Amino acid sequence: MQTQIGQLQIPVNPLLCARVDAVAPPDCIQRAVVKRPIRRQSAHDYRRDSAVEIVQDLERDGMELFGLTRGQFSLSDLIEALLEKIGPARMEISTWTAAHADVERMMLLMESGKVRACRWLVDQTFVRRVPELAARIRETFGDDSIRVTRTHAKFVTLRSEGWAVALRSSMNLNQNPRLESFQVAHDPELCDFLSAALDDVWRRQDKSLSLASTSDQLKWYRDHG
Repeated sequence: MQTQIGQLQIPVNPLLCARVDAVAPPDCIQRAVVKRPIRRQSAHDYRRDSAVEIVQDLERDGMELFGLTRGQFSLSDLIEALLEKIGPARMEISTWTAAHADVERMMLLMESGKVRACRWLVDQTFVRRVPELAARIRETFGDDSIRVTRTHAKFVTLRSEGWAVALRSSMNLNQNPRLESFQVAHDPELCDFLSAALDDVWRRQDKSLSLASTSDQLKWYRDHG
């Protein structure tokens, strides 16, 4: 397929022209968009800063920190730095994948009391690729702490006394020696929005699905999609 622009014949990606069916259940998230004003901190060079230095600038003033990392810190580093700033918190994580070392770091945060509770939304392939990690998440954070879906969304919420921090990032929960982006703010409304999305998944999906075989999971998606 091609389109004409002047004298040029430009190939057209058929995926951009055709209707694409959703691969996640269409009603698994009841509210898919939130609209609100945005205030961002003025431009800042995060190329040499550590995660701790970055979150020092976080305030409960409606300002959002947005930056790029060139691999000098990871999503886990940001989470740990935020917990040092806001104190013990309840956490939610959505990630496509997670590395053994980073899951271990989250477990240590739970054991130390810095994380009071945590629930995980992971991609269906994560459970297939590293079933031992999914099992350890259930053992450490509770039998109802993990759900699976077809996801590429990466975000974290952290709620402590006086703080409701939303952290969005291009980073998975692993080491990221590459250019990545992040946004972090004290934003109760956004935290509520993200938590509601997870609530929808937890309400629709029994915890046993994360223990099911890949074929059974795919059947569930077909039946509910």
